Amino acid sequence: MTLDCYDGSDPGKPAPADPRPYVGILFECCGVYARIYRRPDRMVYQGRCPRCLRPVRLRVGQDGIDARLFRAH
Repeated sequence: MTLDCYDGSDPGKPAPADPRPYVGILFECCGVYARIYRRPDRMVYQGRCPRCLRPVRLRVGQDGIDARLFRAH
């Protein structure tokens, strides 16, 4: 009996060099969690609540913080 193990990735495809940066947001308006991604052309994270579509925007700055999870009120 043989056992083949693999991680699910396609060996013919290269792994992404630089994954798209994101932060996690808890949208308290609807009690849901979502990721929002940084715009590739700007230093800002933008997204919306997946239920009510309330917008959220986080700026990236030199004096920022290292946190990856936030709450939107």
